[in-house]
Amino acid sequence: MPDPAVEPAEPPTAEPADTAPPRDRAPGQPEQVVREHLHAVWRYLRMHGASPHEADDLAQEAFVIALQKDAAHLAPAATATFLRRTARFLFLRLRRAGPDAVQLADAVDELWDRDCGADGGDARLDALRTCLGELTDRARSAVELSYGLRTLDPQSRARIAAELGLQENGVKTLMQRVRQQLRACVERRMP
Repeated sequence: MPDPAVEPAEPPTAEPADTAPPRDRAPGQPEQVVREHLHAVWRYLRMHGASPHEADDLAQEAFVIALQKDAAHLAPAATATFLRRTARFLFLRLRRAGPDAVQLADAVDELWDRDCGADGGDARLDALRTCLGELTDRARSAVELSYGLRTLDPQSRARIAAELGLQENGVKTLMQRVRQQLRACVERRMP
């Protein structure tokens, strides 16, 4: 018997199965649905551990399924739920997940609901952008280099140290302080 935790999502509806779901969007507006939900679905998949390329592919597949199942015409919150549940199923299927992975996915879902559920993480990202702008130039450079914000790939601690004129241990200490500072700053800005 298939595990309900990894079954593909059906569009949520309070209507009986023989009744069409409520339509809050006009038919034929898939571009609007993608614009509204793509970033949140992609972030959700990354939070589960998908690589950027996997998140791209899985998000695209989730949208195709949503359009095939007519979930794109539901209320925005119901569409978002459908897309996340479908993306979760696709990710777990890709990883050939067992019971431990399903438990981990449940924990990720709890974190998502707590921290990002209302807006797909947009408020946290806005707060982080603001907090990054408040860092000193050296601290911001260390973050940009460390997380690959300047280039396509993150730099090693040795390369960051060379660019910033620090010892490798100095970069480690700087990054620990910056992470603490950013965490505190973001938390202060969240409602």
